[in-house]
Amino acid sequence: MKIKIDELRSIVREIVLEAAKDGVIQRVYRKSYKNMIKKASSGGNKNTPPFTKRTGALGRSGVRG
Repeated sequence: MKIKIDELRSIVREIVLEAAKDGVIQRVYRKSYKNMIKKASSGGNKNTPPFTKRTGALGRSGVRG
């Protein structure tokens, strides 16, 4: 099967344009991932209300009976 040069050029252009679009999205994803890692590695977050109370005395948890 022979492909004419004009057809080949159009096919290549389509593929390149599609790859370029993916490149834009890839950049967005990469930036999002970078921000996520930055936030996770910041550390030192203060405790939220359910975890601010101290635990019960030793032996006071669990089912009694």
